[in-house]
Amino acid sequence: MNRLKTGIVVGVLTVLTASAGAQTTYPNKPIRLIVPIIAGGPSDAAARALAKGLSAGLGQQVLVENRPGGNTGIGAGAVLGAAPDGYTLLFALASNAGLPHLSKAAPYKSLMEFSPISTLGGNTQCLVVPGSLPAKTLTEFAAYAKASAQPLMRGSNNVSEDMVAGQITGALGFKLERVPYKGAPQMMPDLLEGRVQAAVLPLGASMPHVRSGRLTMLGCSMAERIASLPAVPTLAESGVSAGPLITAHFLLGPPKLSSEIVERLSAAVRQAVQTSDFRQEMEQLMIFGSARAPSETRELMLQAEAQYVQYVRETGASID
Repeated sequence: MNRLKTGIVVGVLTVLTASAGAQTTYPNKPIRLIVPIIAGGPSDAAARALAKGLSAGLGQQVLVENRPGGNTGIGAGAVLGAAPDGYTLLFALASNAGLPHLSKAAPYKSLMEFSPISTLGGNTQCLVVPGSLPAKTLTEFAAYAKASAQPLMRGSNNVSEDMVAGQITGALGFKLERVPYKGAPQMMPDLLEGRVQAAVLPLGASMPHVRSGRLTMLGCSMAERIASLPAVPTLAESGVSAGPLITAHFLLGPPKLSSEIVERLSAAVRQAVQTSDFRQEMEQLMIFGSARAPSETRELMLQAEAQYVQYVRETGASID
């Protein structure tokens, strides 16, 4: 009888253990995707498209939560301190790699503190000016800025935009006074009306206004001209020798996220980006690039950080 009872108990425990394991299979509740910028721009739209695709692939809702502020530091900090259980993720911009090198207030010392999951395409950054300005090329704009009695204003809401602007003004020898904004939607009215005279913006954010003639696109940080915009030169063609800025979006988890959860999420990203709906949305947003494995994502994060380290070393730039 004792053996029989023991066998029954062991059998029951085995069933209960298997049942508990099934119940805790990741994910078994909604996931928060923290976006460290305000809603409304191309990066936010890309995050929402990804969340929709992940929701379908994971069988759990992925909820976008915008946590702007601190030059993306507030949202990133929320994920840095989250439990490593896969239920709080960060939709990071490549500029998050530059934040700790540009600001002492950054909540992390390196983007490498986060767990890399996957990479999405990035925004091509372009210098745009109001269509009312007489300058129609980057060379003309540099001359216009140098001749201006008052410093020209440049709207800014992102450290990657600051770096591209610094590359341009440093190479062509003119200055722009930085005017900070919470996001591109807040900046756009002032830019369109000429209250600020320049901005470096993602291609997708500026294109509707370029097509309408209200903005003029002077050059973009890319290796070669975009096929759909053959008249828009690269910055290198206009005398800015700095290499194209890494502007990928990274899907990251808190530190010490398990490899099993990382692989589960990475596979779900690959599945999401292959759908026609996702590809079509990225084309509309003019966000180029493909998903990458965790190891490849880590390598790109290192490259992005190295670009900012070099930029700060060469210019002494700071946003504090």
